[in-house]
Amino acid sequence: MVRKRRVEIVVETGQVVTIRKSVPAPAPLCGLCSELLIPAEVAVAVTGLSSRTIHHPVEAGEVHFEETPAGFS
Repeated sequence: MVRKRRVEIVVETGQVVTIRKSVPAPAPLCGLCSELLIPAEVAVAVTGLSSRTIHHPVEAGEVHFEETPAGFS
């Protein structure tokens, strides 16, 4: 009679993830009216409007828009 052997191998692994939150740069000011500029993505998130709906008045010159080195608009 052949007896079957069962071998169980348990491997435990660990992973450490470090998340650092950098201090955000202050929002830039509009060169025309001195109000704070916000990124288009933030406007989409806050208003619930689509990106296209946000960009349409920008392209039409109806709202102030400024491209900054940090990518804000």
